This record gives sequence, C-alpha cells and structure tokens, in this order.
Amino acid sequence: MKLIKKLDVYGLLFFVIASCLSGSCKKDPNGGLVAPRIFKPSGLSIKTGETSAKITWETPLLSSGLQLTYTAEFSQDTTFASSEFALTLDTTGVTVTDDKLQIRKKYYVRIKANAYGDQPESKWAISPGFSITGEQLFLPIRDVEVKETSITLRWKPNPELTKIVLKPDGGASVDYPLSSSELSSGVKVITGLNAGVNYTAELFLDAKSKGILSFSTPVATVYSVILNPGDDLAAAITAAADNAVIGLNPGTYNASGAGFSFLKKTLTIKSTSGNPSDTKILFKEFTLSGTGAGLILSDVECDGTGPGGSYFINLTGAVSNSEIAAFTKVNINNCIIHGASTSFFRGDRGSNAGDYSMDEIAIKNCVIYDIGASSSYICFHLSKLQFNTMTVTKSTFYTFGSALFASSTVLPKVPVVTFDYCTFNNFGSQNKYVLVDVGDNPITVNIKNSIIGNVPMPAQSVQNAAIRANGAGSTLIFNNNNVFNFNNASGVALTFPSATTQIGNQSINLGWTSATTDFTLPAESVLRTVSNVGTAIGDPRWTY
Repeated sequence: MKLIKKLDVYGLLFFVIASCLSGSCKKDPNGGLVAPRIFKPSGLSIKTGETSAKITWETPLLSSGLQLTYTAEFSQDTTFASSEFALTLDTTGVTVTDDKLQIRKKYYVRIKANAYGDQPESKWAISPGFSITGEQLFLPIRDVEVKETSITLRWKPNPELTKIVLKPDGGASVDYPLSSSELSSGVKVITGLNAGVNYTAELFLDAKSKGILSFSTPVATVYSVILNPGDDLAAAITAAADNAVIGLNPGTYNASGAGFSFLKKTLTIKSTSGNPSDTKILFKEFTLSGTGAGLILSDVECDGTGPGGSYFINLTGAVSNSEIAAFTKVNINNCIIHGASTSFFRGDRGSNAGDYSMDEIAIKNCVIYDIGASSSYICFHLSKLQFNTMTVTKSTFYTFGSALFASSTVLPKVPVVTFDYCTFNNFGSQNKYVLVDVGDNPITVNIKNSIIGNVPMPAQSVQNAAIRANGAGSTLIFNNNNVFNFNNASGVALTFPSATTQIGNQSINLGWTSATTDFTLPAESVLRTVSNVGTAIGDPRWTY
C-alpha cells in the first residue's frame, strides 16, 4: 500500500511538470515564471509634495546587467482609457512637477518594462491615486478681516504673482489683477461681495496656482436701530427690546459719565464699519442686571479713561445683589478695551456661590489693556458666578491687574476655562496666584498656544505657584506655551501643580519689558512653528 501511494504522488508530479513543459502554463504569458512576469517592475512608490511627485520602482527580477527602459504613463482615469502624457525612461524613478501635473487633480501612473531583445514588454504595474497640493502662499485669513461684503487676503510677497480668482459657491469666477503696491505688501482688499456666501480664493502666477483657501462672509446684520455720534447710546440701550441689535456708525459715543444698564435683556452693540479703530464708546460701566441680561459686543473700542470706568462688565441683581439671577452670555469680538480702573469682569456678587449663573463667556480677537490700575483686582473676578464655559482666543492682554482669573469658592458645577492663542504681558501683584486661583473649586483649565511675559509687574509679588486648583477631579493643561520673566518676587521661576499636564512649552525671552505694547514675533522666531498644529503661538495679529 505504501508503494502504491508513493507511485501516485510521483505520477501527479510528473503530470504537472509535463503539462507545463508542453505549453499549458503559457496560456497566460504572465502567469508563470516566464520572461514577461520576470521583467515586470515591482515596488511602485510615490511621494508627493506641493509641486512635484517622485515615482520610484524596483528593478525587475533577473534583469541585472540589462539596459532596460521603461514607460511611465499618467492618467486621471483608473482604466487608463485616456492618457494625459507618457514618459520613456532608462532609470527606475522620475520626478514630475506641476509643469505636467495639475494641482489638486487625482492621477494614476502605470509603469512597464519595454521590450528588450527577444524579451517582450512586461505587464503594467499600476499605482493608487495621488495628487500634488500646490504651493500655499496665502496666509491664514484673520477672522476680523472677513466682513459681510469684503475680504482682506494676505500672502507671502512674491513680485511675480499676477491675480487672485474669487469664486462664490454656485457662481462665476471673477479675476482680480494684483497691482504693484499689492504685490509689494502682500495684501489685497476685495469689496462688493455678498453676505452669507461661501467663497474660494485662488492665487495665481500666470496659469499656475500658488495658493487656495475658502471663507464664508457673515450673514448680513439686521439692525434694530443705527445711531450716529452725538446720539444717546445709554438711552438707546434702556429703550431697546430684548435681543435688539444697536448699530453704531463711525465716531465717538459719550455717556457723559453714566453707566450702560442691561436690565433683564440681552443686547448686541456693533459698529457698522466693522472697524474698532473708527468707532469708540466712552464707558463708565456695562452693568448686566438680573435674569436674562447679557451682552454681545463687536467691532468697537471701549475707553473708560475719561468717564472713570471702574468695571468693564459688572453683574448685579435686578433689584438686590442677593437675588438669584440667570444671565445669558457675554460675547465680545474684535474689540479694543482699556481704561477700567478696577476689573475687566466682576462676577462675585450674590449671597451664595452659584446664585449668579451664565451659560458662556467668549472673548475673541480683542486687545485688552490698562485694566486695574491699582493692581488690586483680578482681571476675570468670577468668584461666585456659575458658568459653563469661558473661552478666550486670539487676544492680547497687557497691564491688566493682579491676576488673570479667579473663582475661589466652590460652585455647583465644574466650569471649563480656555485660553488659546493669546498674548499676555505685564501683570501680577498682591501676592496672587497669577494665572488661575480656584481654591477648592473643581475646574477644567486649558491654557495653550500662548505667550506670557513679565510676571509680576515691577516691584510687585505673586505666589510661587502660577495656579491654585485643589478641587478633586480638576483637569489642568498648560501646553505649547512660551513663558519668560515668569517669576516670583525673588526671581525664581513659577511652578505648576504636580497634576498639570505640560507638553511642548518654551522659555524664550522675547525682550519685552513692562512697557512693551508691540508684541510682533521676530521673523525667524521658532515660536512661529511650535503650536499644537505647527503654527505660531500667541495672538495671531502679531505674526503677520
């Protein structure tokens, strides 16, 4: 039996070998180890960049010493029914640039070894899809420069650029040639746009794309009333209905030493120009009183110096400070605020912690300075205010009080406080915990992508620790920041609680003093690349 089984095995092997030798394995010329399969390229690899794609492959099997040539064919069709172009090569690699490849178009390439002597051409090796991104000379759009009917576009200056093409969703493209002054400055303002529309802008050097980005113009503002300089803003606020939008034409608005009272209503105050440099409010105080009170403030300068402003925002009860009040929100965007002698935001009234509540506090694209001249009050003095989120982004603060944030009594819920892409200089005094002091109150604090310099103020002192947060369950994050001259009164660097996550922080001295007001980053500063996404840290207005 064993002999019979062995004979059966040998017979089967003989049959397979005989079949191959008789030509049965040659029905598919690339199915066996005959020449066309041996000479097929393998290991096809593609590395793409902004303006080129590098394609490489491995020398076919058993081709050592042969002077093979290859055909590389490019198509935007997976079937290669149509070809964009083809190259004949005597190397196992080629770099193709945007002279042949269109930006942001998907391509496929297939490679074959050409016929050589008696050896026929090989089968194709086919790549997955790839594309090149194109150069990006556009700089990121500043939020505050996207208006309802205009956009300011910025790019890395290049004197050879020729035009910007703007295309609205569903509309026709419009060409905007670049003047010599625009080429020199790298800035173009395009007007006549439509509100509430998505646009794509593309930058060109002749026919080559040198940058692309998208933006959306804000929805058109519907004003309840529009005031002119000399009109009584305080009276307009008192008379306005809840959720009214008050527009201010360029000029100065003076309350003659009176405060602005928001009694149980949320109002929007906004310049019609969108430019805080041409619309100024001389304020004594923005007082939000009682349930339903809130403030949305956009595109204005607020100066409390002349009227003797104490607090910029002050939360009170409608009748008594001891009452329970549910405020709506504070949202401040693209404003310049200065000259409050005591504090930027006071929320420490009410009989018990949490008697005053608010959903969100949001501050974005603002410059806030000369707050708390006596240095005795904290910038965000929110000890008894129960809020859900406070988010401060893309803003600059300098010379602004004894500490940044405090909520030192235990609140019913855990608030979330975020400072992101901000610039801070010259603050801290009265022996405070200079960044955050929440005592035993659980909190989530996220300070990231920011620059902090010159703590404490001259001849002042602060605690050795920058943060006090002892509440169980607190989350403390301090990542991708740069701090310098960040010391206690003895010149020793401030510390952080052991539970603080600290990743990617720097300690580069930028040379600022307590009197510095221009925080532009040096052109070659490493701080232009160390954010959590590889961009500049600090308020973006100081980077371009």
